[in-house]
Amino acid sequence: MTKLENISQKIKKEISQRLVTGDMALPTEKELCEKYSCSRQTIRKVLSDLKDENLISSRQGSGYRLTGLNPDAGRNHICLLFTRPDEYIYPSLIYDIEKSISSNADVPMSVSVFETRNDFYRERVILKELLQNPPLAILAECFSLMKNPNSDIYRNLEKKGCSVIFLYGAYRNMPGIPSVTEGTYDAAYSLVSSLHSSGCRRICGVFRNANPQESAMLYGFLSALRDLDLPFDKEKYIIEGEKNSDSASDSASAILTLCKTSDAIIFGSDEYAYPYVKHLRDLKILNLSDKKVFSFDNSYLSQVNSFHLKSFSHPREPLASAIAERILAIIKGQPKISIVLPYQLF
Repeated sequence: MTKLENISQKIKKEISQRLVTGDMALPTEKELCEKYSCSRQTIRKVLSDLKDENLISSRQGSGYRLTGLNPDAGRNHICLLFTRPDEYIYPSLIYDIEKSISSNADVPMSVSVFETRNDFYRERVILKELLQNPPLAILAECFSLMKNPNSDIYRNLEKKGCSVIFLYGAYRNMPGIPSVTEGTYDAAYSLVSSLHSSGCRRICGVFRNANPQESAMLYGFLSALRDLDLPFDKEKYIIEGEKNSDSASDSASAILTLCKTSDAIIFGSDEYAYPYVKHLRDLKILNLSDKKVFSFDNSYLSQVNSFHLKSFSHPREPLASAIAERILAIIKGQPKISIVLPYQLF
């Protein structure tokens, strides 16, 4: 091994160590010359080669900085952990995230997708496997209101230089990990307020309450009714799939009651709006021309041939681009901040 190759290997090892600690700045040329007992000409050649490999970048007056890529090429990939990547809105979102990462990354970067199925143990098995050869980053869907029992592995992954970002919420026992969330609270609050302004007074909702995103939407709905001095008792909303002794025995009959007693219904997702709306239309109980019905996600389920639901979402590609940009920014050592993406309601 030549002296040039020897110095290059040592600096690559230093880069790997700095990626773990988050120190993205390399020492100056003078400091590197002193550290490795070589001429400035030699160190400049080494640094030039490292730039060609996209391991470092330079800006006049700012010295050399790490790009976030690891000298170990096998680690230069990103892992996406989704609850059910092959269903509903997830395939198109994942496709757009992968496309955005590929187009915005300095070098081609592979993306792997894993399925957690809302199962903490399954998530743990995946994380333990990834711990053997940590990727540059993990984007993991936050699928529960519980504290995450896998926080220990997430912390160990971070110690090995893997950036962790949560999607759709954050776990209470991991407050320092950044997240990309949707503005579901503001979206529900604004929609209720708008309906009230248009004359609606009997506004009801059908929601789920299994993860932070859904919980925030329910809270936004209730908060808006409270601030408008409208009743928000249990007769005004349903937690889909949850039996309630104060209402009907199941969600379908309870939603039928809501339909009869409301002038506007808000569904938290197309996924459960579609079957209920279809059922009520088939029974000739619901006429979308007369009843204001709104949903979220703007998926294919809101645009079926037989009827169209008014459904709100983020524009698809900008959402994926924002997620990809946040992942790449954190990899490059930018501040680990969380972002909230607002819905476009009207």
